[in-house]
Amino acid sequence: MTVITVFRRYSGIAGFTCSGHSGYAKRGADIVCAGVSALTQAACMGVERLVQADAHITVKDGELSLMLPETLAEAKREKAELILGTMLLGLRAMEEQYSDYLKLYEREV
Repeated sequence: MTVITVFRRYSGIAGFTCSGHSGYAKRGADIVCAGVSALTQAACMGVERLVQADAHITVKDGELSLMLPETLAEAKREKAELILGTMLLGLRAMEEQYSDYLKLYEREV
């Protein structure tokens, strides 16, 4: 199962962690893992390259996390939150269809 936790700070998105393999299909043919990977990796690239936010990103086998710094300028924070919010919309839609393979949680930090 893939577990994603979205962290909120002051009602905005501060980051996320994503870990595990969904188990929907074998590796290389798993559409749930592929969808989650595409959404989360695109969000990381957008925050890093388009917003140019100095986010803390960790990539390991079966794990990806991103945390925005608390000191991020307001304009960059707003742009980063739009990107992360779009990621969250896509992940919620996936969770609705594949709830046996993907769990999404939100918590305050």
